[in-house]
Amino acid sequence: MARLDGASAELRGGDRIRKIENCSPNIKIPMDPRHLVQLAAILEKGSITQASRHLHLTQPTLTHNMQTLEMQAGGRLFERSRYGVRSTPLGEMLAREGRAIARRLKDAAEVTARHRGGIRHQVRLGIGPVIGAAVMGELAPVLLRQFPDLALALQNDRPHLLLEQLIDGGHDFVIAPSWLEHPPPGIVRQLLADDELGVFCARRHPLAGKAELGAEDVDDRAWISLGTASPFDQDVRGKLEAVGVQRLRVEITVLGDAAMLLDMLAQGQHLAVLPRFPLRRLAARFGLVELPMSGPPTPRPIYLWCRAGLLEDAVMGEVSELIVETVRAWAR
Repeated sequence: MARLDGASAELRGGDRIRKIENCSPNIKIPMDPRHLVQLAAILEKGSITQASRHLHLTQPTLTHNMQTLEMQAGGRLFERSRYGVRSTPLGEMLAREGRAIARRLKDAAEVTARHRGGIRHQVRLGIGPVIGAAVMGELAPVLLRQFPDLALALQNDRPHLLLEQLIDGGHDFVIAPSWLEHPPPGIVRQLLADDELGVFCARRHPLAGKAELGAEDVDDRAWISLGTASPFDQDVRGKLEAVGVQRLRVEITVLGDAAMLLDMLAQGQHLAVLPRFPLRRLAARFGLVELPMSGPPTPRPIYLWCRAGLLEDAVMGEVSELIVETVRAWAR
C-alpha cells in the first residue's frame, strides 16, 4: 500500500509540474535549438510533410515539437493552407535563428573534416559577381601561398545580399561595392578601390572605336543590366541621365552572374554600365572596351567588409591585411 501511495503521490507531483509548465506565465522553459532548426526546415520546404522527410522525423513528432515551440514563443509560427505553410512574422524571426544554428552545426562538421585533413583555418568569403570574376582567380592563390593551412569557402552573390548574409554570420569577409554612407552597426569596411562606373561594349559593337559619343549615339540602344532590383540601379540610371540618355531599352537583366553578363556583352549587340576597375582586368578576356562618354563621374567604391570583432583574431587580421594590400595594388 505504501508503494501505491508513493506512486500516486509521484503521479500527482508530475501532474502538478505539467500544469505549472503549461499554465504559469512566470516560469520560462528554454527553447530547444533543434526545434528552431526544424521550424526553419518547415518554412524552407513549405510543408510539414516535406520537412519531416528531410529531417527524418515522423510528422506527429514534428507537429508536437512545433506546438511546444509555439507555446514557448507565445504565438503562431506559421499558417497552414491548401498550398502549404506560410510563416508569420514571429515564425520568420525564429526561423532565422534556426537557420543560423543549422549553419553553425554545418560549420562545426566542416571544421572537424578539415582538421583531419590538416586544414586549421577557414575563411568564408562572399564576393560581388563582377569584382569576383576580376580578382578571385589571382587572389585565392595569393592567400593560399601565404597561409598553407587555410581553406577558402567562396560565395558569389549580389552585394546587398552578401552584406545581409555577413550580418547574419554567413561570411567572415565580403568584397563588394557600397551603396551605404556608413556601414551597419558592428560591421567595419576598408577601401580596396576608389572606383567609378563606365559604359562598356564589345569590340565588335557598332559604337566601339568612336572617338567621341553623345547621348544621341546611345539613346534607344539595347542594354544589359546587372540586376534592376539592386540598390545600385539608381546610380546606373543616374549616370546615363547625366549624359543625356532618355530611352534606356534594357533587353536582358542578369542577377548575380558576371560571367553570363560578360559573355553576352561580348557578342556585340548590347551596352552595359559596369565598374571600371574590374572591367580593366576583364576587358581583354572578353573582348570589351569602354565607350568615351562625357558627364560627371559616378563613384562606385569597392570595400572589404567584416564584423568588427573578427579582426581581433590574429589569423583573420593577417588575412584582412593581405586582401587589402593585394587588391589595392591591383587597383592603382
